[in-house]
Amino acid sequence: MPELPDVAAYGKYFEKYALGHRIASARVRDARIVRGLSARELEERLTGETFTATRQHGKYLFVQTDGGKWLIEHFGMTGYLWYSEDPGEAPKYDRFQLLLQNGGRLSYVNARMLGWIGLTEDPDDFIQSRGLGPSALDIEYGAFKNIFSGKKGEIKPALMNQKLVAGVGNVYSDEILFHARIHPRMKIDALTEKQLKAVFESMQKVLRTAVEREGDIASLPEDYILRDRRKGAYCPLCGNSLQSVKVAGRSAYFCPRCQSEEDKR
Repeated sequence: MPELPDVAAYGKYFEKYALGHRIASARVRDARIVRGLSARELEERLTGETFTATRQHGKYLFVQTDGGKWLIEHFGMTGYLWYSEDPGEAPKYDRFQLLLQNGGRLSYVNARMLGWIGLTEDPDDFIQSRGLGPSALDIEYGAFKNIFSGKKGEIKPALMNQKLVAGVGNVYSDEILFHARIHPRMKIDALTEKQLKAVFESMQKVLRTAVEREGDIASLPEDYILRDRRKGAYCPLCGNSLQSVKVAGRSAYFCPRCQSEEDKR
């Protein structure tokens, strides 16, 4: 599923191809992808508008128009953006199109229909209504500490809980915990102050690095396990084999030597 670095890359892509351009027409090709209003209403409200700014919160991308509306894009498991100036060219699973007055077409593509699009008048109201926590790169350690203090359960699913901190999913939580040297099953209330701060600092480092590389896992530094995230792959730090374990129903990959389970309770 696209996580914060991926959505940041989509935001840059949107800015490159659609920001500052007027919408000649908006076309919903599959009404199931629209939430909060009808497909026709979405088309009518966007047509003639010009995109003026983007904003990201966790896994959500918001795009403002000169009419004061904000397009919401959530990418789900398989969503992405695709631009073309060839009218005869279209990707499979093209669910929504923005036809721009410059002749280009920006498509929202989603194979598995787990993402969606909509409109809001105020992103902050939307974020509050969804109960989302602060975006992972917009939070300071003091706030992070307050959010996790007193929490029960294991650290990996807590990092993935969008109501605590928004933007981290199954993939990047593994990298964050690897760099913090924390086992994915470590209980939150067992973490020392030093360990919790290590998780926070690792989250900032990992996500910023991934954003700089526009979510391209292959271009991540050589000491990142995401470059070869699979059971049996070699740990880039100690050479031990990576292992996999189920945590809250999700597969977690870790190095049993670098991320000892001894502190888990």
